[in-house]
Amino acid sequence: MTSRRALTAPNRPLVLLVEDYEATSALYALTLSANGFEVVPAADGTEAFKRASEIHPDIIVTDLAMPNCDGWQFLQDLKQDVRTRSIPVVAVSGYAERSLRERAEGYGFAAFFPKPCLPDELAAGLRRVLDGKNRAHVAG
Repeated sequence: MTSRRALTAPNRPLVLLVEDYEATSALYALTLSANGFEVVPAADGTEAFKRASEIHPDIIVTDLAMPNCDGWQFLQDLKQDVRTRSIPVVAVSGYAERSLRERAEGYGFAAFFPKPCLPDELAAGLRRVLDGKNRAHVAG
């Protein structure tokens, strides 16, 4: 079993950012980088699954509606692979109905952020997910 890569610095987690809109991806990548994250972009779930297997990110942010392989299928693929199943995955979506949020949480996403999601709020949310996961891992 391949484990995730060790953090190069405690405050610089590696984020795999899965977003098919180039402008949104660039905005999130720039802001996340400015907030202390390393960011690797991917345009869809198919590309992202390959990258996740190669780089073992600390957390993944994915849009739900994408071409080729959407966020739902992407999460399912990740959870079925021993190399990637423990990586927390955060969903972002332009569809923010309560039922979608509940479905995402029930499906196994670590968090859900409706678009438009301010990039600084996304960065803070990713830190909360990582902090919660780290505490659970240490306690367990």
